[in-house]
Amino acid sequence: MHLKNLFFSFIVFCSCWNNSLNPAVNSRYNFNTIGTLEIENIDDYPSSPGSGELILSSLTYNFLKYGYNVNVSNIDNSTISISNNPDNLLLSCIITEFTDSKMIVVPFRHEDKGYTRTVVTQEQSTELEENQNSELGQTQTSTTTTHAGKIKEGKRITYSQSRVGIMLQLKDQKSGELVWSNSYWYSGLEMQRTIESCVKSGVYQIKKLF
Repeated sequence: MHLKNLFFSFIVFCSCWNNSLNPAVNSRYNFNTIGTLEIENIDDYPSSPGSGELILSSLTYNFLKYGYNVNVSNIDNSTISISNNPDNLLLSCIITEFTDSKMIVVPFRHEDKGYTRTVVTQEQSTELEENQNSELGQTQTSTTTTHAGKIKEGKRITYSQSRVGIMLQLKDQKSGELVWSNSYWYSGLEMQRTIESCVKSGVYQIKKLF
């Protein structure tokens, strides 16, 4: 594989890497008594209006995809039905990073200082001596070529990556006790897919609690 293509493949692989820590879990809490998850209102990231709604939509979509009953009739309090058990958990989400991809124009300047090249050649010649014997001799000649340098200036377009970071927490509704927490971030080439991949990992880990 060409070195340039290999480098590009490596960048794409890294850009699609999801990073999360091991979740913090209250090992004494009994998750088997939980019947409902209530998703609390998600505040927008300060510089991204509407980001909270996008994260909420992705959360409910992923829970639905895993087969849970999802109720979004109350826009400020979506619920996920886990079982018929009586206890509830509050699911909160804090957006820690929300950066869309951007087109960046980067100026560049390339200076070619030129070069000088000298070529030396040898030529053979025969000279006739007084005693009529032939002797072989050599003659050296050189040619020097000079190439002037040049300066190339311009602009190139590059794109930054989308990046999303979230922190998910589960709290007991009655006591307010924090029983589970984890954070996730994901970098990708397109915002919607970046959100989806980031949230999907969080929902998958929550699913394993029940």
